[in-house]
Amino acid sequence: MEKARIYADRANQFRHESTDFPLWSALALELLARAALTKIHPVLNADPREDANLLYACGYAVTEQPKSLALHAVFLRLEKTVPGFGKVQRELCDYISILRNDELHGGSLPFEKLKESAWLPRYYEVCKVLCTYLGKSLSDLLGPDVSHAADKLISALTKGLKKGVKDRISAHTKVFQSKDAPEKRRSVAQAARMARFLPNGSTKYACPACDSLGVLRGELIKELRPSYEDEQIIVDQEFLATEFKCSVCELNLRNPEEIAHAGIEPRFTGRRVTDLHELFEPEEPDPYMNM
Repeated sequence: MEKARIYADRANQFRHESTDFPLWSALALELLARAALTKIHPVLNADPREDANLLYACGYAVTEQPKSLALHAVFLRLEKTVPGFGKVQRELCDYISILRNDELHGGSLPFEKLKESAWLPRYYEVCKVLCTYLGKSLSDLLGPDVSHAADKLISALTKGLKKGVKDRISAHTKVFQSKDAPEKRRSVAQAARMARFLPNGSTKYACPACDSLGVLRGELIKELRPSYEDEQIIVDQEFLATEFKCSVCELNLRNPEEIAHAGIEPRFTGRRVTDLHELFEPEEPDPYMNM
């Protein structure tokens, strides 16, 4: 579990659109899965094709290098033993591990075009199931800030909510299509102007109903390490998308669950400019500094 936490920390040091984020997340998942299987009995993690592997798992000294069970078999065993780990969770794990193997051992770059909405909510759900089985919380694996955002994405997996969101998008598409051409052009142009200058914690995003530029707002999850660019200190930030508004067709998605079901990426990146004084000044001033 501890090594899985370290790998999860490494994943969260990268921007969410970086290929390093899903790679380290996949490695953390393997460690977490094997830890859950080991809790039942260490022998379940041993490759059964050689006796030495089974003996080592039972605590006997062996001369050969022991080998662990193939990862896809680990997921199959978890499906049969861990409450809440079913076929859907196993298939997500298999999918992520296949991409990981291709990334590390193949000639392609499978994480380059991988959308978070296609895997991240279910990934967090799997992590929560395994952490619970190990007697831990999701916060123990991801930290309080990221786990708070993860819980919101997990709740986005509700199927009934998804149908409602799709129906609303379809209705707002009809609203947009009912407008005459001049009105469409005016409203689309106005939306584009509004999206040019947005406050921190907001970004422009194509509306899933009418494809005009809407505004996606979010809450801060984490700040990455500062970098020095163009004589400025830049801090990249990651936000959990919490609201989407389109002024053209008036679609309004009010929480991360609705946003995820609309096919909008659940997180986005922003950045702020700072200076060394702001970065390193203590929150409480030192009373002796002026002496």
